[in-house]
Amino acid sequence: MTAPTLTAPDPRDSAVPGRARPRRRARAVIVLVVLALLAVGIAVGTRAAVRAADDVRSGTRAVSAHEFAAATGVDLSLLGVTAQGGMIEFRYQVVDPDKASLLLHQDDRRPILVAEDTGATLVMLSRPHNHKADLKLGGTYFFMMANTQNAVRDGTKVTVIVGDVRLEHVVARA
Repeated sequence: MTAPTLTAPDPRDSAVPGRARPRRRARAVIVLVVLALLAVGIAVGTRAAVRAADDVRSGTRAVSAHEFAAATGVDLSLLGVTAQGGMIEFRYQVVDPDKASLLLHQDDRRPILVAEDTGATLVMLSRPHNHKADLKLGGTYFFMMANTQNAVRDGTKVTVIVGDVRLEHVVARA
């Protein structure tokens, strides 16, 4: 009977715990890097596509302040950042009470604000207020909007969208 011979395991043998073949390890790293880059590419592409689809400015036409007032019935006096940055005051003067009333009572005519530097969009989810009385020609009114994630700050240029018109480069003030 012969005694079994003990030999040291070959370091290139992948069966040795903790020692994978260098080629396998390199392939695994390459596969992981490729998968990570693919995931990042998909995420960036998806985000860009969603942002483009959600850009509420598309389908609207840029107008002057005078044309904005004619189309909406309001002359925008102030976009004020208030409540320690948590709210936006939308102050306006009524130039056409009938059109201005639509601004307050029709869902598709609620103002939408877009911060021009970041593209952050602030949308009013409910009516700003419920006027029992008629809006008066020349009257000044306001409503508040949530400034989600402090998207608009003092000095931010904002695009104001109402219906199919947009007023660009309105500077928010604190």
